[in-house]
Amino acid sequence: MNGVPVARILGFEVRLHLSWLFIVAIVTVTVAGRLSDYQPNIDPVVSWAIGLVGSLGFMLTVIGHELAHAVAARRDGAQGDAVVVHFIGSPAAVDIVASSPRAEALVAIAGPLTSAAIGAILTAAAFLLLAYGHPFGPIADVLVIVGALDLILAAVSLVPAFPLDGGRLVRAAAWARTHDQRAGTRVASMVGRWTGRFLLIVGLGIILTGDTLDGVMIGLVGWFLMASARSVERWLILDDLVQGIRVGEAMEQQLETVTPQLTLDTFAPSILDGTVGPALPVVLDDAVIGIVGLAQVRSIPQRSWPSTRTEDVMVGGDDLPIAAPDERLTDALERLRRSHLDGLPVLDGKTLRGVLTRRSIGAILHARAETRGEVP
Repeated sequence: MNGVPVARILGFEVRLHLSWLFIVAIVTVTVAGRLSDYQPNIDPVVSWAIGLVGSLGFMLTVIGHELAHAVAARRDGAQGDAVVVHFIGSPAAVDIVASSPRAEALVAIAGPLTSAAIGAILTAAAFLLLAYGHPFGPIADVLVIVGALDLILAAVSLVPAFPLDGGRLVRAAAWARTHDQRAGTRVASMVGRWTGRFLLIVGLGIILTGDTLDGVMIGLVGWFLMASARSVERWLILDDLVQGIRVGEAMEQQLETVTPQLTLDTFAPSILDGTVGPALPVVLDDAVIGIVGLAQVRSIPQRSWPSTRTEDVMVGGDDLPIAAPDERLTDALERLRRSHLDGLPVLDGKTLRGVLTRRSIGAILHARAETRGEVP
């Protein structure tokens, strides 16, 4: 799973994406520099401290933004207990769909409303503190910074393009109008693409006026939204390709298995060179108890393979998702994506029938795309 776990709040494991290291650094430097410009007499230590506290405070409020989405999604019946906090938007936003257009809109708007409320409260508190004079000045500075950033986040989140919340609102509206979730996603993609083009043109115009930095930043946002729209379009093609396919048609039917006591040196080379599948079921007394794949093998230095047993690195127990031969590939594919495993064991009751891997899915999708004359 992406991100570094930092806390458990409201039943969700909160994980921070590593990009926050750069975001905290950038916000700290920017705020410290602006404070020095606006308040020439401020102590440099104070300005840097305000910048750091402000950036960390903003990070906490973004966690609140994402938790608002998660709580709204849970009320709609969504499963999952982890929240990965990116700076803005989630790369998986396109394929996380609520149960209805109304629920989709509520999940999407929960984050921006939370950020707007936090921003308004903090900004109002800052002005109240400023009324009391100098002793509360640094605190007021922090509150203004975090509040302003949250208001900006709320506004930017509503830009009508994936992976922003505004893209999900557009999808909800189009879905409600067409009664077709896929059509809603297609409309949201188109709106996002044109929004990106507009911002790219605006950015170029601003550069021509001499404001290079702001123009480049706006242009980059436009490019990002255009790239996201292309990603959504590719996802729609892939989603269309998997329609009607069952797991039993897409799985690898090889039944190479390993036992918990085997050491990695006995089979790891075969996984790495492709002699066997990228994920092998771990079997004990004819029962599947786990799976070991490329990710687990690569996590162990080769010199340690002879002393590392399968049971030491396998994924098993409650952490092991499975698939059934007759279930829709769409559902199993989402489970595989979320698990970050190299494959899912496919069980018919308790009988192992095969392994669903990205390789096997790619093979059947490529074959179907060739038949249709499409390139995913």
